[in-house]
Amino acid sequence: MMNSRVIILLISVLCGTLQGISANDYYAHLDELISRHDALVASKQAAIDKVKRTLPAPGNDPAALNREYNINYTLYREYVEFQNDSAQKYMRRNIDIARALGDNSKLIDSYLNLMHLLNKAYLLDEASTLVNDIDTINMNRDQKLFYYKILSDTYMFRMEFNKGSSNEKLYQQKLTDYRLKIATLSKPGSERNKLYQANYLNDTGKTQEAITMLEKMLKDYHSGERTYSVITSTLAFYYSLLGNHEKQKQLLAMSAASDIEGCIMENSALRQLADLLFDEGDIDRAYRYINISVADANFYGTRLRNVQASQLVPRIINAYQEKQEKNQRKMRNFIIALSLLAMMLVVGITGTTLLYRRYRRLSESRKQINDRLNDTVDKLESTNQQLQERDKIKEQYLGRFLTFSSSLIDKNETQRKAMNRLAMEDRIKELKAQLKSPHFDYENATLFYQNFDSAFLNIYPNFIKEVNNLLEQDQHIEPKENEQLTRELRILALLRLGITHNKEIASILRASIATIYTYRSRLKARATSKDTFEDDIKHIQALSRD
Repeated sequence: MMNSRVIILLISVLCGTLQGISANDYYAHLDELISRHDALVASKQAAIDKVKRTLPAPGNDPAALNREYNINYTLYREYVEFQNDSAQKYMRRNIDIARALGDNSKLIDSYLNLMHLLNKAYLLDEASTLVNDIDTINMNRDQKLFYYKILSDTYMFRMEFNKGSSNEKLYQQKLTDYRLKIATLSKPGSERNKLYQANYLNDTGKTQEAITMLEKMLKDYHSGERTYSVITSTLAFYYSLLGNHEKQKQLLAMSAASDIEGCIMENSALRQLADLLFDEGDIDRAYRYINISVADANFYGTRLRNVQASQLVPRIINAYQEKQEKNQRKMRNFIIALSLLAMMLVVGITGTTLLYRRYRRLSESRKQINDRLNDTVDKLESTNQQLQERDKIKEQYLGRFLTFSSSLIDKNETQRKAMNRLAMEDRIKELKAQLKSPHFDYENATLFYQNFDSAFLNIYPNFIKEVNNLLEQDQHIEPKENEQLTRELRILALLRLGITHNKEIASILRASIATIYTYRSRLKARATSKDTFEDDIKHIQALSRD
């Protein structure tokens, strides 16, 4: 009788342990959309290409410029949540068009849109420099509201990127202040008014009121719309503050599904959902979601989302290792229980064989998941290496170009001297045509500097502006109308390329070492930060292009 009870107990333990927990169905719609992710992106790109084909040929008349401006704005709207670099391209062109038209309102709109894009790419410093170019005095109400939204987004992104730092509370307060401004200035009952009023309610501790407002608002939108994604993601955050993590996961799944359906590559819901699922041990699903999140961040081109997704990968590996250890402990318990059961039922061999097969399948599954995780880490490392390598290639290319051009000038000088010697040997008739021009060396050097200036400014188009930002207000360097770089700027350009020795600089610029030393000393004296001036020059960034 006792043996029967023990057998029943052991069987119950085994069945309870081996039986899987039924999964909830929060993710059915999300997984179905993920299976069509590539097709949705291809359809989105085809629609964009159709709009591109309507762009008119370049023209200077106002009608053609206005038409191009409107089509560029349509392309910006298509790209704004889809691919940041491409959206920037069309906004920068619209800035030029607005200037050509002399339309101040269009110019303000275009600058605000570009600033919005730079924020999304987490190029916050570059975005902040645009404030000086925007006519904030003559903004209409909608433009001013958008301007405040951009500033609130700036502090929101800074807060996300500096989580846990001493500046987090400062950014949070700034964010709250701008949300209040938007809620106050916007039209009562409008989409923007409701969103920012809810944000302000939550910031001031009225989270449940904020939830009630957004849940009512959500009924007016559909999955695939950006506003739907924003509302569901915001509601997920509010429910997390209340400790309702089941509701948080459900809303994150809804927001992520909306992002994929609408091809919204600038997203965070899928990454946050993957984070929660890993904490709960749902490694396979979380692994798939983080892979898509990383791929979307890379496609869109946002540093913040990429860094956030990349930071999650080590947690994935640690969680997986913990799961392995837990499974191994369970497996040891399985073996002990099966061994006892085998002795009682005299079927030990069969039971052990079945368990061993299961153990092998689990081991193979663990190995496959581990390989995929390692592959993800390798891809992330490869992406970072490629980004670094691109800059190195540019610099090496320009360095080779400079060396070659300088060498060409040296050869021309040597050739001229050799021809002079021939002339002194009375072989003037052979060389008279070649030596006749007094500008022989000057023309070659001029051609060299023109090529150098053009090549360098093609890679660093904002170089002159960035240099002037490092100099005192009354010490800015402005090239003449017929030149691209002055001698001072060429010296700084060579420093940016890693050519720091005065002897090398003097050789390239056909000057004395003492002259180069004097120029460098004077430039430092004109800098706002004299001790770090040359290091600051070396950190001027190349501009990414579509």
